[in-house]
Amino acid sequence: MKSNSKLKKVKPLSANKSVDFNFREQIMHYLKRWYWFALGLLICLTLAYTYIRYTIPKYNVSASIMISQDDSMGESELAAFQDLGLLENKSNKIENEIQIIKSRTLITNVVKRLKLNVQYFSQGRVLETENYPESIIEISLLAPDSIIQSASKVFKVKIVSNTKFSLLGDGDEKLSDHSFGNTIKTSIGDVVITPNFKEIGNKKGETIKIKISPIRWIAESYRNGLGIFPVGKNSSVVQISLNDPVKEKAMDIINTLIDEYNEATINNKKQTSARTATFINDRLDLISGDLTEVDDEAAGYKAKFGLTNDISAQTQRVADSDTRNLQEITQLSTQLSLIESTRSFILSQEGRYDLVPANLGFDDPNITNTATRYNTLISQRNRLLTSSSEQNPAVININQQIDGLRQVLIESLNSLKGAINIKLNSLKTQDRYFSGKLYNAPIRQKDLRVIEREQTIKEQLYLYLLQKREEAEITSHVTLSNAQIIDRATTIGSYPVSPNKKMIYVGALFMGLMIPFLIIYVSELLNVKVRSRQDLEKVLTMPILGSIPKTKTKDKIVVSRTNRSGIAEAFRILRTNLDFLMAGSNKEKGKVIFVTSTISGEGKTLVSSNLAKTLTISGKKVAFIGTDFRDPKFHNFLDLPKGKDTEGFTNFIMNKDLSPQDVIYAEKSEDPMDILPPGVIPPNPAELLMQDRVAEMFAYLQKHYDYIIVDTAPVSLVTDTLLIGHYSDLSIFIVRENYSDKRALQVPENFHREKRLPNMAVLLNASFNQGGYGYGYGYGYGNQDA
Repeated sequence: MKSNSKLKKVKPLSANKSVDFNFREQIMHYLKRWYWFALGLLICLTLAYTYIRYTIPKYNVSASIMISQDDSMGESELAAFQDLGLLENKSNKIENEIQIIKSRTLITNVVKRLKLNVQYFSQGRVLETENYPESIIEISLLAPDSIIQSASKVFKVKIVSNTKFSLLGDGDEKLSDHSFGNTIKTSIGDVVITPNFKEIGNKKGETIKIKISPIRWIAESYRNGLGIFPVGKNSSVVQISLNDPVKEKAMDIINTLIDEYNEATINNKKQTSARTATFINDRLDLISGDLTEVDDEAAGYKAKFGLTNDISAQTQRVADSDTRNLQEITQLSTQLSLIESTRSFILSQEGRYDLVPANLGFDDPNITNTATRYNTLISQRNRLLTSSSEQNPAVININQQIDGLRQVLIESLNSLKGAINIKLNSLKTQDRYFSGKLYNAPIRQKDLRVIEREQTIKEQLYLYLLQKREEAEITSHVTLSNAQIIDRATTIGSYPVSPNKKMIYVGALFMGLMIPFLIIYVSELLNVKVRSRQDLEKVLTMPILGSIPKTKTKDKIVVSRTNRSGIAEAFRILRTNLDFLMAGSNKEKGKVIFVTSTISGEGKTLVSSNLAKTLTISGKKVAFIGTDFRDPKFHNFLDLPKGKDTEGFTNFIMNKDLSPQDVIYAEKSEDPMDILPPGVIPPNPAELLMQDRVAEMFAYLQKHYDYIIVDTAPVSLVTDTLLIGHYSDLSIFIVRENYSDKRALQVPENFHREKRLPNMAVLLNASFNQGGYGYGYGYGYGNQDA
């Protein structure tokens, strides 16, 4: 006998024995189903390859710009008044500028400028390739812009010759023939298709698809695809990136977007400079008239009274003090004039939403801060109105904030004006004091000094505004953009970023292994069937005889003298192991072996019949008995004289005229065994098995046979087997792999503990476990459920 047999030497397990986790066993459990993993890998890798093959690759294009924070697009061009402190230090407005760059207005301008709403595609064997920056043909739309911008249409153009082309339908069927340059009427208006080079005939047979899309769709698509972000937390350098199948197209989009942003910045600054210059010119016109009147008054006064500019020595010291006092009065008067001019501008209806001059030299920092915030809100309002209406909630909100700041600014100017008036009155009081000291001076000299004082105020204000107007004019002609280009748009590497082949294949490998693993794991988790010998060892304390392998043969009796298959060897080993379990039985009479199971279909008839055949081949005299009176399977396994209706055990019990020899038949085969079939199916099987004739039959069989193999009824369905269990020397309990319920193993375990069947042992039938026990033959069993 081979040492690596399918059945090992039996040994019972203690009831409290624990089964440790066996990592190698778990690995082998999954390796046995390697074909699931192979199939999963094949499917996932095929799907990954198909996805990569039929997905248009995309390339990443990026550019870097540095945005100036000194004069952002949202700031006014009031830098002309920087020396007056009207403008506060700018905070970081990078995020605001990013939103401006990504605005629909700028991106829509890019789409219009590059004509991105019209795309040309060459049809390939698998994918369509976009022709950019130009195609072999070009389409011109003759409809108004309002129609073109919302048009949506697809044309398929097939080149026929140097002068001809055909329009194709969706199924590539010919719709019409046309000549290049002729007007074609379509659903989106008249169009003209022209070739881009003379030898267009060389492209004969080639099909170009022209796709026209609404501009707003294209703009929104690129707006969502643009990535604009600062390269560092406190950095003013911004990176603009875009993924697109056509590298040149993505580069043009980014570069054009930067140009559009710079142009918008410059135009905004020029517009603000023009408004500043207009305001200064208006003020100059007013002050120029006042200054002319003062000059005429001074000249007329001197001419009338023949006065000179000489001041007497006696009043020199008083005059010096008075002069210093007058200077302060002059400065305060200048501030009062500026305050009044600013108030008038703010209160006027025309200047309600215009930028106000700020930092005109006021000492109050609150006015400076308020004016700056006011101008910032005005600039934000003007920017929002470029892409929305005044009914926009954001515009309304800014209007409310502007009205509030305007009121605060007026109140601050009034408060400052009051404070200056108080100080000015004090200075004027001092001036009257000095004037009193000069009372003896010629009255004409005093009057002339009053005129000169007013003249000085007007001259200083006039000269200051002239200087600022010139600065504003110079600034408007040398306006620079906000964005300084660090790196023009270029691709990062020569490989596409989408689809990511490496990550897709890695993901496919992972999913190809994980999905089968999860399927097996979940199926095993939900499976309550007995799967291996280990399942028996975990629950049962009775001896385990071993396992019968699964086989694919359709023969019922698989054992013969010449058969050396795995299942035949397993039955021979089973025959040997029976001697160990029946070593203490009475040798003077035949040994009775019961073969039973929990439910029908676990293979007790197959095991019992082949076990009987194996014992017969070994030279023993064997009787094979069927006591499953309710659902007998004998006629399916053995050749009976009358098939299912052959007289048998039930006939013997009911008919006392029959002797055992009348119902025992010899098998018609090589190495025949004697057969006692179940007989006709009675209405009361349990009552029959309690008759004395049963004991008479077993006594006869034990006297004339070495082994009596009894195919009994399932123990969990009926009590038939338990009624005759005391005749048994050995009870073999059949459990079928992947068929018997693990929860039903408690039935034989209870029988064993309660000793309801003598000398119980369990046998695993239809085992597929090729790695752990004995021969490991991979044979299946075609009808192993009897």
